[in-house]
Amino acid sequence: MSRSILRRLLPLLSLIPMGPAHCAYLHLCPAAAPPPGSILASAAAADGSALRFVVTDRPAPAGCSSLALGGARVESLHAPGPQARGAAAIVLQGEQQDGRFVVREQTLVLPERPGQPATPAAMPLRSNLLGAMRVATYGSEERVQARLEAGRLHVACQAGVRPAGVLLGGPWPLPLLRGAMQLRFLGHGQFAWRAADAAQAARETALDMGTLSATGAESSLRLGLPPGLERASWRQFVLACPAGPATLELRELALEPDPAAARQRPAPRSTWVWNHSDWREHGAALLDWAVEAGVGELFIAVPIAGDRVREPGALAAFVQAAGARGIAVSAVEGDPHLVLPAERAAGAARARALASYNRTAAPAARLASLQFDIEPYLLPPDVLAPSRLERDYLDTAAALRAAAGELPLDFVLPFWWAGKRELLGALARSADAVTVMDYRTAPDQIVAFAIPFLDWGAAHGKRVRIALEAGPLAPATERHYRAGPSGGAGDMLLLELGGHAVLALLREPLSIPGAQPYRLAATRPIDGSATSFHGDRAALRALLPRLEADFGAWPGFAGIALHGLR
Repeated sequence: MSRSILRRLLPLLSLIPMGPAHCAYLHLCPAAAPPPGSILASAAAADGSALRFVVTDRPAPAGCSSLALGGARVESLHAPGPQARGAAAIVLQGEQQDGRFVVREQTLVLPERPGQPATPAAMPLRSNLLGAMRVATYGSEERVQARLEAGRLHVACQAGVRPAGVLLGGPWPLPLLRGAMQLRFLGHGQFAWRAADAAQAARETALDMGTLSATGAESSLRLGLPPGLERASWRQFVLACPAGPATLELRELALEPDPAAARQRPAPRSTWVWNHSDWREHGAALLDWAVEAGVGELFIAVPIAGDRVREPGALAAFVQAAGARGIAVSAVEGDPHLVLPAERAAGAARARALASYNRTAAPAARLASLQFDIEPYLLPPDVLAPSRLERDYLDTAAALRAAAGELPLDFVLPFWWAGKRELLGALARSADAVTVMDYRTAPDQIVAFAIPFLDWGAAHGKRVRIALEAGPLAPATERHYRAGPSGGAGDMLLLELGGHAVLALLREPLSIPGAQPYRLAATRPIDGSATSFHGDRAALRALLPRLEADFGAWPGFAGIALHGLR
């Protein structure tokens, strides 16, 4: 085609109608009448009515709030709740379904707020603390030199008449276990070892723990924690120099649980039996298995008809048979909907039925406790608004407490509720015990996640059971997103519509005015090996005695529960 002909055709080409460019719209609509669309997420209005986020290619349906997304190609939507606003990072876990990423679990990494530092992790067990400690010298004569080097503390004291020494602080509170500090050292001289909490440190006083007698050869010493020490506000250990010249190399400082505590009061292992036919029809085989597996307590599902246990005679026979073999039996109820005000009465009725059974049963046929595995965070936000979760959970716990009467009440909690101090403090009014879903396989993580709850039990006089996962888990994918600069492009956008937050996962990076962008930093497959021991039962068997010995140093430790063991 000649250039002259092309020049004459160009004006005509501009008149030919073209197909519209791709444009997406995000709508927030009443759940009863959402516009057609396959990309959905749930929310709840202020009055509790259900809402739906929907992505379509058409603007503003009647009765909906809408936001133009331009050329965004949306893979999935997820409603993270209002706490996601300002998150520094967001971790999503889920799986691909029909070409979209379906979110099953989220973790929000929130920035520290000024004046509200993050809750510090407890002092670790059986670990040399020196590498993470702060060192400072004290004394008006300035006769002490100290340095931390390669995880060891080196101290040189000159002769003097005034008090002098070293202060060793750290970033942790002291756990409420029965334990001692294990020290390994060498040098020359007699050093006093003391401990101080916040109040004592402010008064420049400390509680005596013992004496380090350094005679040249390496020595080990175990010093018990003083009873007057406020563990939660521990500030420092004090190493006091003698009046004469002295040197010390402290090679190890570790917190060691008291091994005698677990031996004095061994706690049983336990597991769940959700199918009532397992105990009703095959009770003898179930008990044979429990004895062989070393299980000392079973949480069983008990059928209830109206206001009473459906088959009290069968339940009594099984509980008595289990007791004859050294196995305790508790009832378990599990349904996230029990947290809802409309379902609360039904849950309380079931608690009253089991309490009534226990009042009339012979002592040997009584249930040891009643456990509620509610897990309200599994409900979508249009069913339970995140802002109501804690309040409704505590109201449900109080109603169950009143209904259960003298029957001990146990609540199943996720390990990540450890930071909910107000919730846990209020729950102590309703719970006799908690069972913590500490579903990890790395020993250090298991211990770190368990300590806050064991401390809670010690502080409130409650029993605490630590649960591990031993069953199979479906494979999943984990995506790590990090917040980007405002106004920039993101692989995921945090959008606001109608006062609600929603995450839009995009197939291609895009920027939208007013949206907080997040860039995809990493993706990794989750095969369950970090969460469940299903693929390595040998590792579980080897780890259990160590965990039981360490956790047994807390006065309220009630044993380890194994989910999916059978």
